[in-house]
Amino acid sequence: MALTAVRELSFGMHQEARLAFENALVGRLRAGQEAAADELVHLYADRLLRAASLLLNDRHLAEDAVQETLLATVTRIGQFRGESSLYSWMYSIMLRWCRRQQRRRLIDSSLILLPSEELANIADENTSAEAQWDNMQRSSRVSRAVSNLPQAYCEVVVLFYHEEFSIAEISRMTGKPEGTIKSLLHRARQKLTEALEGDEP
Repeated sequence: MALTAVRELSFGMHQEARLAFENALVGRLRAGQEAAADELVHLYADRLLRAASLLLNDRHLAEDAVQETLLATVTRIGQFRGESSLYSWMYSIMLRWCRRQQRRRLIDSSLILLPSEELANIADENTSAEAQWDNMQRSSRVSRAVSNLPQAYCEVVVLFYHEEFSIAEISRMTGKPEGTIKSLLHRARQKLTEALEGDEP
């Protein structure tokens, strides 16, 4: 099956079918099948890159984060216990890597990748050039505002809104109580509102 078809099939599945697909992929990764590693990259690299770009605000560091995450996934697949989805486990690996980079103060301002659905809106052929420019400006402001949030706020916003993880999943991934996650989201929304209102042209 072509890799593009595999990717479309995976993301179009219901949760139960997707978990079965992931379990089969994990089995092939554990067996050391090279094709399984290629599928892993094709399925998750772009999605991880968009999230890492928002977390790090640096395209080159984000690419490093994805490479390290994919490598760690393949080499440490034996440690995956199946208590969450494969992607959640991979995201946890990437989140720890991003936190280490943030602690080392190696983050530079760079181009922020926009979420895929926002890019789709910008590129809509039925939208006028002026409207496309307005969409791009608005999307850029939102992405910049998210990346400029304090680390704890940025993480929960990306996890909840961009990656669409549940409060319970975010709690497990970050090690913070669910009540803390809800509080962080509430305060992050307030800060984003203030930042975007202050950034209006």
